[in-house]
Amino acid sequence: MPDDVHAQQCREWTLLYDAIKEILERLAEEDVGGERKDYLLVEDNLGSWQHRIETDKLELIQPSVIKSLQKLLNGYPNWEILMALSKFGGLVIRDDEIMDGLRRENLPEELRTITYEGSRPQGSHFGDTLYSGNGPF
Repeated sequence: MPDDVHAQQCREWTLLYDAIKEILERLAEEDVGGERKDYLLVEDNLGSWQHRIETDKLELIQPSVIKSLQKLLNGYPNWEILMALSKFGGLVIRDDEIMDGLRRENLPEELRTITYEGSRPQGSHFGDTLYSGNGPF
């Protein structure tokens, strides 16, 4: 990666990491009943244009949460946020679309019909990348 592109990636990675962390921490603070919304926001910048959130807390897949994360990517068209939910599949969030790879058969009944504005089903292309049943979740 050329130095200027690397510097841009590092700068943007840090800005987005801090903004994503703020949203997730705010959700944890709003949690009622003493149960924390556990998640892992990967802290290592691996040089890709992606942030990764790992969780089993289904509250984090609510459309309002996903929309908040997506808004962070406005002005960052190279970036995506991967939300991996183990047996529940996951979502890839970009500034202009959402790749919906949720495994609805594993979700509780009340979440099986959840939808996201601007989403595509798993197996669709994002640029040159095909997100299929074998990954990235």
